[in-house]
Amino acid sequence: METEATMPGKEETTNSRRHHEEHPNTAERLLETAWRHCSAIQDIIDRLNEAGTNTEPRLLANRLQRLVFRVRPVSPEDGRV
Repeated sequence: METEATMPGKEETTNSRRHHEEHPNTAERLLETAWRHCSAIQDIIDRLNEAGTNTEPRLLANRLQRLVFRVRPVSPEDGRV
C-alpha cells in the first residue's frame, strides 16, 4: 500500500527555524545533528525500498539532490568557494 508523501507546512518550517535561532549551535554540534539526520534518512530509504514503493524514494532522491548544491566547502580567501 503506497501513501502520499507530504512536505512540512510553512508553519512547521517557521517554527523549526525559530527554534534554531533561539538555540545557536557550534559547527561541531551542527555536524553531529546533520550526521544523525543522514543516518535516519538512510534507514528510511532502506525501509521504503524494502516496502517496494516507487514514488516516495523518487521524491526523496530529488530533494536530496537539491540539498547537495547547498553544501559548499569554505575557501580560505573569501569564506566561500
